[in-house]
Amino acid sequence: MEPRNTFSRLLAFASVALPLALLGGCANRPTGTAYTAPGTLDFYRTAGLNSPAAVPAVEALCVPPQEWIAEPLKKSDRHTHQVWLSPTGKTAYGVIHFKLPLPVGVNLVYWEFIREMRKKEGEAIEISRADDPALPGLRFVCEGGRYRMRVNMIVDGFEGWAIYAGTLREFEIVPAELVLAERARENTILGLPIPQASLKGE
Repeated sequence: MEPRNTFSRLLAFASVALPLALLGGCANRPTGTAYTAPGTLDFYRTAGLNSPAAVPAVEALCVPPQEWIAEPLKKSDRHTHQVWLSPTGKTAYGVIHFKLPLPVGVNLVYWEFIREMRKKEGEAIEISRADDPALPGLRFVCEGGRYRMRVNMIVDGFEGWAIYAGTLREFEIVPAELVLAERARENTILGLPIPQASLKGE
């Protein structure tokens, strides 16, 4: 199967995986502490990323790698999902914003994500999972069906985000593309409105 079409299936999966019906719990507060823009356009150019741009649909300031192509926005009544594909179509950087019926903890959201992946893809293998107070949230790597996803998951009250670098399991990883996708993930700034960044070197 051609890589670009395969990642389109991932978009369809996310539209089911994240309209969550969860029980109550405690929520983490990410906004303003999870991601901090370095502040110079030279940083983004050197890092191979586009300069930060607001994507209101996912309530985030996104920095897709240069020359990566945005797929059409996917959305439902509970989620929006924007993904950018690499030139080869084998690697993706994505930002999913989702709404929750109740304020819940990130671990409960994670288990629902895994449950839905297992339901839709036939398997959901946890490769690694760790709390990260610096986000604050959860970092995890999982495989399901044709995909390996490296996700930062953050929950804030009645909403949350899953920012990921994804690859196709059936193809050999393109290391340079994965580095760019993970770099974009780490430099995504969550929440709108976003304070105006001071970008030098324009």
